[in-house]
Amino acid sequence: MKCFNLLALFVLLFNLVSCSKDDADDGVSKNQFMDPRDEQVYDIVSIGDQTWFAENLNYDTADNSSTCYDGNSDNCFIYGRLYNGDVAQTACPDGWHLPSKEEWETLIDYLGGINAAHVFFKPFAMQQGEPVGFNLLAGGWYFADFKDIGIEGHYYTSTDGGLPNSFKTITFVPDTSVSTEGISSSNIMQNCRCIKD
Repeated sequence: MKCFNLLALFVLLFNLVSCSKDDADDGVSKNQFMDPRDEQVYDIVSIGDQTWFAENLNYDTADNSSTCYDGNSDNCFIYGRLYNGDVAQTACPDGWHLPSKEEWETLIDYLGGINAAHVFFKPFAMQQGEPVGFNLLAGGWYFADFKDIGIEGHYYTSTDGGLPNSFKTITFVPDTSVSTEGISSSNIMQNCRCIKD
C-alpha cells in the first residue's frame, strides 16, 4: 500500500510539473493573452469585475482597414493600430469584445469617477500603493491626416453613436481628462481596447 501511495504521488507530481512546463512553453503568463490569429501577446489586467487588455489592440486586419500611425510600424508596436469604426466592432479576438460605453463607465467609476480616472489610466499609475496596470496611451487618430499622437487617445466603443454610421468614443488626454461623450463617424480611425466576454 505504501508503494502504491508513493507511486500515485509521483504520478501526480509528474503530471503537475508536465502541465506547468507545457503552460510555460508558450511564453504566456497568467497576466497575458496570446491572440491565436497572429500570436501577438498582450498584457491583461483585472480591475474590479472586468478583465481588459492592458495595451491597445495591434491586430492587422486583412483588408487594410487598420493602419499604424503615420504608416510607421514602430507606432503600432507602441500605440497599437488605428481602426475604422466598423472594423473596430469585430477586431477583438474570440473570447473578447470591443467594450460598450457602459463598460468603460464601469471602469471609470471603479477608478474614482470621471474627474479622477484619467490619473489611473496612464502607464505606471498607482492606486493605494498598487499598480493599476491599465496603461492607456494617447495614440492619436486619423481622418485625412494623422493627428494628436502623444496628445490624445481616441477609443471606439460598441455603442451606437445615434447618428448614421457612428459610434460612441472615449477620449483620453493624459494628465488632464477622460470623456465618454464622444461620437465619431465610422470613417475616422482610432484605437481599440478589448474586454473579456
